[in-house]
Amino acid sequence: MFIKEIIFEKDYKKIINNENLIKKYNNDILNSKLLIIKNIFDKKKILDLKKYLIEIGRNSLPGYYPVKLGSPNHHRIINNDHRSIVKGKFHQFSFFRWNQDIHDVFKIFQKGYWIKNLLTGIKKNTYLNQAKTKKESEVVARVSIQFYPSGMGYMNEHSDPVGFHQVSAPLVIMSEKGKDKDFETGGSFIYFKNRKNKIYVEDLADIGDLVLYDSSLPHGVDLIDKGKKNDWINFRGRWTAVLASNKVQGSHVFKDAIDIQRGGI
Repeated sequence: MFIKEIIFEKDYKKIINNENLIKKYNNDILNSKLLIIKNIFDKKKILDLKKYLIEIGRNSLPGYYPVKLGSPNHHRIINNDHRSIVKGKFHQFSFFRWNQDIHDVFKIFQKGYWIKNLLTGIKKNTYLNQAKTKKESEVVARVSIQFYPSGMGYMNEHSDPVGFHQVSAPLVIMSEKGKDKDFETGGSFIYFKNRKNKIYVEDLADIGDLVLYDSSLPHGVDLIDKGKKNDWINFRGRWTAVLASNKVQGSHVFKDAIDIQRGGI
């Protein structure tokens, strides 16, 4: 299946307070439509957060921690890491709801989780508060902020699990695409109507927008600024945040993502 239609929504509050609209957009996503909610997040806070993460990325050692209750906030460089289910090359900053941080990342992106949860058919604060059931305790909310460096950053085409925990793993736009912008070519893509036609989400959305679609549809990140020279330290390239609901390490409550380019399907 591929994206059939692109929908723009200018007022996120209309969704929060309208059960009929929630049902409509849930049905739209399940029927392969892409939803872009405009200006849901504060652009200045996103730009300040990027500056903060660049300082962390340059001045502290990266480390790997599994997704589980109590995990610390951390960052890691994923350079075709064999531990990753989907092959890619990017710098990942992970934030969990139980940890404090000076930018209060979960508060910045809270409205995005509310939208994601309501469109999934669950209460808006599910996974954002203490788990009430065993199934909930096997799923954690994680803000995964990802930086893809120019000349090298990418992620293989893949399919993410959907189900009781999420219908979409929404993307927060954190970079501008175009000449003399953060990056010029490549980026997050999904297919539109057929496998020959790719949509690049940064061609459609701006910093502070939220992008939602059925995450089981094939998607990925094409090489950022192909042919340009770069390294991990300069932090020139593409930023995004994924508002994920991840299962804890060792849980089988839902399936893993599938790396299509590795022959998963």
